[in-house]
Amino acid sequence: MAWSRRRVLAAGAGGLGALCAKGVALPAANAGLPPANASPVLLSAATTINGRHWALGFNAAGQELLRAPLPRRGHQMAVSAAGDLLFATPRRPGTQAFVIDLATQRVAAICESAPGRHFFGHAVYSRDGEYLCTTENDYQRERGLIAVREARTLKVVQEFDSGGVGPHELIWMNDGRTLAVANGGILTHPAKPRKKLNLDSMQPNLALLDAASGRLLERAPALNNQASIRHLAVTDQDEVVVGMQYEGPPSDDVPLVAVYRKGGVLQPLSAPLDRQRNMQQYTASVALDPATGQAAVTCPRANSVTFWSVPAGCYIGQQRFGDAGGAAFDASAQQFVVTNGRGAVVRFDADTLELRRASAVRFAGLKWDNHLTVANAG
Repeated sequence: MAWSRRRVLAAGAGGLGALCAKGVALPAANAGLPPANASPVLLSAATTINGRHWALGFNAAGQELLRAPLPRRGHQMAVSAAGDLLFATPRRPGTQAFVIDLATQRVAAICESAPGRHFFGHAVYSRDGEYLCTTENDYQRERGLIAVREARTLKVVQEFDSGGVGPHELIWMNDGRTLAVANGGILTHPAKPRKKLNLDSMQPNLALLDAASGRLLERAPALNNQASIRHLAVTDQDEVVVGMQYEGPPSDDVPLVAVYRKGGVLQPLSAPLDRQRNMQQYTASVALDPATGQAAVTCPRANSVTFWSVPAGCYIGQQRFGDAGGAAFDASAQQFVVTNGRGAVVRFDADTLELRRASAVRFAGLKWDNHLTVANAG
């Protein structure tokens, strides 16, 4: 089955308002990589030991299906609705993102942020394939933005406030119209890409936005004003699971995983204090079985993968995995797939949480970034 006939399990909205802006022409939808079998394709940014950056795709057997060079380190991979393009966002606050044509396995276009802005790590395509939404920082005005582009031309057709500062991950709610946005609360500037400029005054939140109008529908403050909301996943019941990174004193005990239900407030998922401390105030990626509400949250500083139950509202276990980073849920196998900074890819059974040792693979000389995308056959 060709990539052009793949569909991604991402929701999206069509009919977004249009304003005129310049863009580029991308290839028409065409066939991409022919996978070796019908298993889902897993996609991630990676860096080799010689410092070269790549967008990589592989199947459940660890067979490499895609290796596209990136000019800079990537972070997250968004897949177009037609399955023929990848949008690779930069790892650090950067002004360039990259569109990869899967048929040629090359960068087909460079997407530039507007003057005075930079990308903030994540993007989503709309379900109908017409639009691409990116989180961005208007650092001159110190506000977060959602930019909406035509998927094929990259023209900015609309932009609106993210509902806070430092928007990072954004995902679609189940209605295909509402965007959930993790406003991390941290001010950054491309001239100081590793500097956090407002740790004493940050105000992170989770915002729900109407993607057609940009209207703020709901906003939930973080559990602590220094608990930066970074990553999200949504259940079939529209419960948003939140992963946080704490920017306060190392001695503080602050929950790092929470759930939001519409009309409510963020509720921490409970965990034994020793397990919470073991997470070392940092989560990297959230993966979710949307039907059961069971989640995997990676903790690279703690060299572990933690597991949580949304219905029960609590921590349910962990597995050791050095420098755990990217995580995704493979619905076809009912397994969580996790990558790390040492080139390894492992799977955990979604029911028992056991490591499936026989399915573990390793890509020598490779460091995976902190996100993993599943493109499902359709």
